[in-house]
Parts: sequence; structure tokens; C-alpha cells
Amino acid sequence: MFRNQASCGFTFHNPWLLSVFLWTQPALMPCAKAQPVQPVNVLFVVDASGSMNGLWSGRSKFSLATELVLQTADSIRQQARPAAFGLRLFGHQHPRQARNCTDTRLEVPFGANNLSLIEKKLRETTPKGQTPIALALEQAMNDFPDSLALNAIILITDGYETCGGDVCRLAEVMARRGIALKPFIVGLGLTDSLARRFECLGNFFNVQQSDQLQGTLRVMVQRIMNPTTCVVNLLDSYGRPTVSNVELFFYQSGTSVLRYQVVHTLNASGLPDTLFLDPRLRYDLVIQSIPPVSITQVSLAAGQHNIIAADVPLGSLEVSMAGTTASGIRCLVRPHGMNRILDVQDVNTVRRYLAGTYDLEVLTLPRIQHRAIRIEDGKTHRITVPASGTLQLQPSAPAAASLMQVKDTLIEKIYDFGIIRSSHTLPLLPGDYLLVYRPEKGRSAQQTRQVPVRIHAGRPTVIRL
Repeated sequence: MFRNQASCGFTFHNPWLLSVFLWTQPALMPCAKAQPVQPVNVLFVVDASGSMNGLWSGRSKFSLATELVLQTADSIRQQARPAAFGLRLFGHQHPRQARNCTDTRLEVPFGANNLSLIEKKLRETTPKGQTPIALALEQAMNDFPDSLALNAIILITDGYETCGGDVCRLAEVMARRGIALKPFIVGLGLTDSLARRFECLGNFFNVQQSDQLQGTLRVMVQRIMNPTTCVVNLLDSYGRPTVSNVELFFYQSGTSVLRYQVVHTLNASGLPDTLFLDPRLRYDLVIQSIPPVSITQVSLAAGQHNIIAADVPLGSLEVSMAGTTASGIRCLVRPHGMNRILDVQDVNTVRRYLAGTYDLEVLTLPRIQHRAIRIEDGKTHRITVPASGTLQLQPSAPAAASLMQVKDTLIEKIYDFGIIRSSHTLPLLPGDYLLVYRPEKGRSAQQTRQVPVRIHAGRPTVIRL
């Protein structure tokens, strides 16, 4: 089930030869009309490398970048949403000849009414050094205050990475962390080979005239202040969005390309976190319950608040063993009547499963089977495994040995010792067994012996061969 609802939001676009990128971080406060207007933090990451001294339309590219920063900030301040700004520069502290590839610094941290400080720093900066774009972006992720604001990065640069950083790899890292890097690359007369360096990051625009900058600025501000947002409601059997703490995998639709991976979270008000997804793509959403729930061909309305709802009624299965830690014992969980293993659950743990019917196989010795176990939404089904005892074999000479389970009139082999040469301890469920062995010396079938064995919970049974 999928539906759209206009509400709060967030996205982004950009300008010219100077490339502009947007990054949005999933916010902790859900989007709802009853909530106060969510503020926005905008970090300007500006290229101050030597090439920014070059002229474009009769002005240095750095002075144009400065004007773009100030006009963008001023336009954002005029919106209804509260906004704060920060400034990170790179390539501005060391001359190009020094080949310093760690040259980036947060020059103006986020703060109230700090645009005059940002302007002052930009006006007094002289471009000079290298272009460590990937490093600047990586460090920029740590520049934001710990708050519930929408976080955006605008990177302005006239060139490409000169320090060996891999911006495409950084974008993949951000995606795996659930951070949406939304690049909008705009170039002024860039060559095709240079443009291809940015293809892994998103849209590319090649602006030819300086009068196009104002139009680009308007688009950028509009998308920052009106983002594309999304919440995922995981519904219980009553249609309530109470289910949480489940991993959400957003794949590019029809492919195995994982675009976003987050753990579904409800805030203190019981509402799901707001996510920021690229509206240009369609997604196949896999909700990592057991078994998984999938929704295919999910599309988002750009600039709106989108709601995705899925039925994920979860109950719990508790498997415990009396009087022991049950170290290493596990339980196989299968759909009822099927051989496919859904999960391997440790004994003495509780795990959630979709409401339904399952077959269980506890890997004790002998194994315990539970058929058609019903797990209900919001309830816990408990399985208790009897405490084990132990069988200790102490052979006086090598022997071929195996263990049979005696159940009513049936005898079934459950364990093969092979050739046993030294003491051997085997955990067993309480019950009656039959030890069958034959000494290796002489190798005669006539030497086969049978020893009845009774195992008691929590006690050893010692057999000397």
C-alpha cells in the first residue's frame, strides 16, 4: 500500500561552472502538521583552490561563488522556516606548490546571525591551493550540530578532485549509512571528460551565461525549503503504525543496487522518522522482517511528504531450555509444511516473526520437532526445551560405537561416534538409549555389544567400555 500526502519536505538543484551538491541527512523529527516548523542547517563548502582565481564573465570565479553563497543564504532567510548557516573552505591555506591535500577547515561554525562572519571570511580569502573535494565532503558531515534540523551541504567548485579522493566511493559510503547525497552538478563550458567525473553523483547542468545564475539560485532555494520527504508506516494487524526497529532496504527498482539502508525508528511521540530519498528513482522496498515483506515500484512525489504503508504484524517466539545456558543450541524455523529455513534462532532468546504458522526443529540430541506453531501479532509463543544430561564414554580400548534412541517399540540411530579411542562426552536429552559398540581388536561381528543407557536432566551418565 502506498499513498502520498502533501506536508513538509526537502530537495535541491544548482548553478553553473561552479558545481553544487546537496546532502540531506534523515532527520529525527517526523513531518506532521501538528509539529513546529523544522529548521534547516545549510553548510556552504566552497572551493578556494588556485583555479578559482580564474575569470568568468569578467569576474573571478571565487567572487561569483561568494555572491552565490550570500544570495542563497539571504533567500533562505526570507523563507518561513528558521535557518542557520556554516562555512567550510578548502584549498585556501597552502599554495598549490605545497601540494597539501589536507587543506580544508570549518571557518565559520553554525551559529545565529553569523552571515556577516561568513561574508567577512569569504571577502578576505585568496584562493591558492589544491582541490581535496572528497576530504572536504567527508569532514563536512561532522560539522553539523546535533539537532533535529534538516541538514544540507552546498559544495561550490570549478574543477575536479586533485588529491586522489574518490567522490563516487564517498557517495556509496553515505548511501550505506542512510545518508542521501543529492548532487546537482552545473558546469560552465566543461569538457565531456570532466563532466563524466561527476556522473556518479547525479544531474549535470552546463550553464553558458552568467544571467542563468539567478534562475539556478531560485530553483536551489525552492528545493532546499521544500524537500521530498518520506515516512514508512509499519502496520500491525489492527492497521496501527506501531511496528518498528526493523531494517528497511531501498533498492533501485528492478535491480540489486541498494540505495538506502536504515533501521526503522519511532520517536518519543511514537511517530516514524522522516527519510530523505531521491525522488528521481523508483524503489523496491524490502522490509527485513522474518520473513521479509516487499513493496515494488515505489515512486515519490517530488517536493511533497510521502507516506508508505505496509502490513508487518509481528509476534515473538521465545525458545528456552530449563536449568541451563544451552550454549550453542539452536532452533530452525521454517514456514509450516515447507523445507525452506527462514531463520536459525539461538535457544534462550526471543525473536520476532510475521504473524503466521511455523514448524520448529530444535537442534538438541535427539532433535525436537514442533509442528504448526502459531505466532500471533503482539504476542509471544514460548517453547521450553527439557534440560540436557550428558553421556560420558570411557573406552578401555578402541571401539566402533553408535547411539540409538529407544522410543516405544522403535529404535533409531541418532549419533555415530566412529572409532572411539578416548573419553567422549555427549549432551543428550533425558530418556532411554541403547549404546551399540564393537571392539576394534579382532574385528568380529560376534563381539558386538549393547548397553542400555538412561539419561537424567543435569546429571552425567558414565559408561566404561
